[in-house]
Amino acid sequence: MTELDIILDVYRGLISKIKTSGIPVKLRAKSVVGTVQDDPFDVWIEGEIKKALPKTFEIFHSGSLTTPDLVIRNKKSGVVVGLEIKKLIQKPNGSDSRGLTIDYNSSLPCGSTLIKVGEETVVIPCYYLFALLDNSSKNIVTLILLDGDFLNYDFDLHKEAKYSNYTEYNHGPYAEGSIRHRKMYTYPNPLNSKIEEFHLRQILIAKKAEFDKVSDRSNITDQIIREDKFGNAFYYYLKDDTNTEKVDLASLNTLKDIFEACKARKPKERTASIPNIPPIK
Repeated sequence: MTELDIILDVYRGLISKIKTSGIPVKLRAKSVVGTVQDDPFDVWIEGEIKKALPKTFEIFHSGSLTTPDLVIRNKKSGVVVGLEIKKLIQKPNGSDSRGLTIDYNSSLPCGSTLIKVGEETVVIPCYYLFALLDNSSKNIVTLILLDGDFLNYDFDLHKEAKYSNYTEYNHGPYAEGSIRHRKMYTYPNPLNSKIEEFHLRQILIAKKAEFDKVSDRSNITDQIIREDKFGNAFYYYLKDDTNTEKVDLASLNTLKDIFEACKARKPKERTASIPNIPPIK
């Protein structure tokens, strides 16, 4: 069993809930779930994955503000994979609520991440689940499950980000203040409603080389090429189990520059916000 086999089971389990209006979501109230940091959607996803996976799997919830949100382990094979969950709510006009980018608090995305097994620190593969809920928050209208390397493959950069936060004390004239230095990363938002290749679909995106290791390569509809700034090209397959048309792997549609608009962004000069009142007449 490979890491992708686990993700395929997760994907199939979620897709099996699709109805004509999308994937129905039943969220528990935050007052029942816990603090405001405990997202009811994360809890719902965890419950659905437990239903989808055999009893040979165990799922660990990392807790608030910890990446990845879920850690999934096959007790027989020992294969472990992380799952980070991101959700957005549609605007009344149907668009997503973020646009080009989405926030990754204190830990930028990556296809590998660190966890501890007892006292031992190990590196595990990490996938990201993106869900766009309709305005009523009762249905998923876009579901994207993808390899974190699709967004960032630099594991060293990921590790650096995890340990770059710190607090500065003895601040201010009385030395009683402190400053919390916590970085906010904004990376591409796969749920951007302007990305027509993803919007309103329920898809799985993984490396072509990983798909070559598994038996289920059905309903692969597209090939995506990700080219980095050094001229390297990385090949991914897009699987869409809601697709009813037979597609030949030898003649797949090829997608490039999915997040091209993110690269076109320019730095903006930040200015201080100062109250402005009229002079005395």
